Amino acid sequence: AESNIEDIRCATESAAFLCTDENAERVRQSARDYAFRALKIIAADNESCLDRDILLHVARVTLKRNRGLLSLPFGFALFVLYAFSANQHEDVNTVHMVESGLRTALGHKVEDISTLEGTWAWLNGTLFPTIFSQKDFAGRPTEDKRQWSRVLWYNSLQGPLFLEQERSIKELCLDGSGIASDVYCYPSDSVDSASFGTNLVQTSAISANGSLDADARITPPRSTDYFDNTTQISMEDRVKFYNQPFHVVGEDLGRRLRFMRPEYSDRLSGSKMESGVKVASVFRAVFPLNVRYPLIQERLNYMWQHGWLDTRTKHISLRALMLNNEFSRPRLQSYKLVLSYSRVGDVFAKLTLDTIFLEAYSSTVGMAADGIFSLMLLFITIVECVGVVTNLRAGAFLKKAFTAWFLLEWLIIGVGWVVMFGYAYIAFLLGDVRIKMTEVAEARQRDFPAELSSLGVDLHISAGWVAYASTWHRLAVALYHLLLMFRFFVAFRAQPRLGVVINTLEACVIDVVHFIVILVPTFLAYAYAGMFVFGRRLEEFSNIRASVGICFRIMTESEFDWTSLSEEHVWTSMIWAWTFMIFLSLVMLNLVL
Repeated sequence: AESNIEDIRCATESAAFLCTDENAERVRQSARDYAFRALKIIAADNESCLDRDILLHVARVTLKRNRGLLSLPFGFALFVLYAFSANQHEDVNTVHMVESGLRTALGHKVEDISTLEGTWAWLNGTLFPTIFSQKDFAGRPTEDKRQWSRVLWYNSLQGPLFLEQERSIKELCLDGSGIASDVYCYPSDSVDSASFGTNLVQTSAISANGSLDADARITPPRSTDYFDNTTQISMEDRVKFYNQPFHVVGEDLGRRLRFMRPEYSDRLSGSKMESGVKVASVFRAVFPLNVRYPLIQERLNYMWQHGWLDTRTKHISLRALMLNNEFSRPRLQSYKLVLSYSRVGDVFAKLTLDTIFLEAYSSTVGMAADGIFSLMLLFITIVECVGVVTNLRAGAFLKKAFTAWFLLEWLIIGVGWVVMFGYAYIAFLLGDVRIKMTEVAEARQRDFPAELSSLGVDLHISAGWVAYASTWHRLAVALYHLLLMFRFFVAFRAQPRLGVVINTLEACVIDVVHFIVILVPTFLAYAYAGMFVFGRRLEEFSNIRASVGICFRIMTESEFDWTSLSEEHVWTSMIWAWTFMIFLSLVMLNLVL
């Protein structure tokens, strides 16, 4: 009985001991410690027994390595598929064949233009006869207007040709004071929007019977000018049509407002243009394709005789759209030639051709390639999103987010979706271009009088938007190939032998940065010195950007044109060239190599 009483008392005391929170936690911690010691004893006796944390770490490393091994073929497949898809869209081979022929035909002898008179002679004698050809394939004149305005026969003009100019003001130099106070200047940064022209024919000069004097040199309208006999034009309409280029775009001349292409403001300095806003400084002559060539030439001569091109002209621009439907996909060729009249007396020309595909795909193969690539890109996006969620739960997101590989992967994902949505956006814009082309084709079949028609202007606007978007999108498509190439470096880390390349690059980054800190100031010093020494004579050194480019070429190729450099001041040229070759080409560049 006494032993039972003693057991009950001990049990009661033990229960009271365990009921205390502090004591219960101590018991649980002791149990964990003894269990850990027991595992160590067992592991010491059995080498096949491993710690759970070690097993988890090995499993994570193995999983990461396996993913790295699989990412290399996956990345290669992604690159090949994207390159194939981009080539299906851009079709660079046929674009080059079409554009090279047009550059030769529409840029013929443009490099010989050096004066205002030379500009007009080139327009009247070379470009306009080429674009507004009204002959058949054998060179015989034809009355079939569907065969008019064919460049190299297979490129048909769509809509009118635009001939535009921007002008500067005429004022006394230095505001009429100083050493050049009696000399007139034409500041290139100024904009003149005032109507101009010498001795323009006025509608008030039209007689009661609708005719003009012979000196006016404007042919009266005839019923045979156009096939559309339902709309008659008057002499007043034709005079307004001839005088339209001497007034800014949008000025009330009985014609609708016109707008410039979005990217045109980048080509002409000083132009003020916003989408949907009237241009206040551009003078435009519209040359429709259904006008007989003698009338086109007559109007062109009228502009020249009445001073459309003079010393105030800063830039003139020619723009045209041509349809080529001979290859796998119909395409519009956007032609733009900008002639800039420098205030030093020279003329600079820039010819640009943009290809606008009217259909997004040439076959179902291209559609399938886009679909598979989109699925692969979606898979990468999902995997990276899962990784972000995992890192957020583990509290390691900030540490992971600022690594180069994490940023590169998300940059690849972001640019990839930009490229794919860019294709969709351009396809959306093409719908409007096709509608405008249909309107122009219907007007061409009706042969509506050019003096009263403004069709084709909207086509230029829509095609301009597509060309502008396609230019930037094409740049994104090209750069995305480089991003996908950098993705290979991520996969290389999982390969022991290929990882040597990555580890070497990481190890030498600091040394390369220190080398660049020394190289850049030295290189720029020689570039600036070369600009001041040779820039007056040689175009390659005429500005700092050109000087940097030619100096980089000399440094990498170790070759230069000594004859051109040493035409003046041989010793100065020798000091610059020899020290440049010694310090940059022979010493600094070889330190990296």
